[in-house]
Amino acid sequence: MIKEIQDTIEAGEFKPRHTIEIYCPNCSRDVDETELAMKVCGDCGHHLNEPEQHVAIVVANLSSGGATF
Repeated sequence: MIKEIQDTIEAGEFKPRHTIEIYCPNCSRDVDETELAMKVCGDCGHHLNEPEQHVAIVVANLSSGGATF
């Protein structure tokens, strides 16, 4: 499963855009939301209590009125 989260500002805190990829720790296959809900890989039957996750964060320079946050 690949989940993309866009830039947000929550309670004055900037949360950068990032991507989360979730894989089965046994067979390294990309799992979907149904498999995560059932906590079982549809390919190999391995439990997904602790799935493997890869996170990529997009780093950007934010400036407002000449100030850098």
